[in-house]
Amino acid sequence: MIQAAAMHPTEMMIWSAVMGVISVIVLMAIADAFYSRNRSSVNALIYFAGNWLFVILLSGLPGVVLPQMPAEVLHVLRVLVGPLTASMGCYGASLWLSAHKRDRTVEIGLRFVVAACLAGGPLSLLSSPDTQLLVSAYLTVTCQCVLILLCVRGAWLGDQMAWGLAGGIFLTLPLQIDMYWLALGDQHPSIAAQAATGMIGGVGLTLIALMVWIRSRQDQQFRNADHSLRDSITQLYGSVVIIQKIILAQRRLMRTRRDGALMAVMLFEPENLAAQVGQAGLNDVYVQLARRMQRHTGMLNPAGRYYDRCFLVLMETMHSPSLIRTVGLRVASSLRRPLAVMSLAGERIMVTADIAVGIVHLSGAGIDVDQLLHEAQNVAEAARTMRSRAALLDPQSRRAISLEKAELGSSWQAIKKAEAKKVTKAKAAMAFAKK
Repeated sequence: MIQAAAMHPTEMMIWSAVMGVISVIVLMAIADAFYSRNRSSVNALIYFAGNWLFVILLSGLPGVVLPQMPAEVLHVLRVLVGPLTASMGCYGASLWLSAHKRDRTVEIGLRFVVAACLAGGPLSLLSSPDTQLLVSAYLTVTCQCVLILLCVRGAWLGDQMAWGLAGGIFLTLPLQIDMYWLALGDQHPSIAAQAATGMIGGVGLTLIALMVWIRSRQDQQFRNADHSLRDSITQLYGSVVIIQKIILAQRRLMRTRRDGALMAVMLFEPENLAAQVGQAGLNDVYVQLARRMQRHTGMLNPAGRYYDRCFLVLMETMHSPSLIRTVGLRVASSLRRPLAVMSLAGERIMVTADIAVGIVHLSGAGIDVDQLLHEAQNVAEAARTMRSRAALLDPQSRRAISLEKAELGSSWQAIKKAEAKKVTKAKAAMAFAKK
């Protein structure tokens, strides 16, 4: 079994300072988990606590502070702590990136990394005692590198905050390598190198914490959002902002060759509701509809209020067409359930909103945004007469079809071919008109 060299007092001061920084992050994560009480905040707490244990165990401080601890137990903990912490980081990143909704490659990649860490940590104990910690080190660092690449892919597909997460994880790599060097070698890195990696690692963990907490705040009803860019009633994006996001999404889709969808949710005859509950009650209806809608579409899919009774949701990356049916039907079903609103008489009454959902395919094809918006609204109006109140624009017939009856396979190829034919015909018609 490999024995680490004794720690110099200066080294103890350096790693005590690093643990102090991580301890502050852990305390803030505890407060955030107590305040938010959601799965993301609890997972972040476990991840940062794992990093705290990682630094403690591999720096050699337990052997100094608790000399009575059995060497075999300390060795097993050192072997397991890296892969287990990496697995929690990958699991949390999967939730943070909404990989199950946005990109199948990222989702499968993160699942594989989590499985590799959970299985590889205990399996590394089956190797010879002198190589167990080395195998654990290779596994941990490799999984972190794969996680960085998958975060970069998420950023490339439109989640700009993923750049910050990838950067934070990248900055923690020198810290992890230095920790394993301390635990493995008879000779320690220089004091300057340890101080530098400790500082860089602290910055990286702080950046990761910042990204996690910003996303957490977004999930808490846009508490830190810029309200000047949002609708004053629903706090969704305003019409100008959501249209700009659609334009930027089309440019990214043209570059990445991915596929998405644009959803229009329309409220019909709001004057009937206003007669029962007044304008204040009608505003409350809009707020409740917006919240229900976002619970199913997710915070990473930008939602906006196009005008008073029309909401838009931009689902930029959807790894399969079948997800359109799932999201569309859930939104339509949820928004048709009764809403509790204060009546003009001051009593709490239940009202039902007359809503419909229209969805159009979104790709990198050069389709005019005004045309997309017009088509989405027309499909929503047609869906009003359908049982599910949700419809999709058929790419071949260009007619609205009921979402539950739409033939949506596991591939975008059929839809993309139909869209390409439509664009080609439109360009040919424009060329003919010019002649």
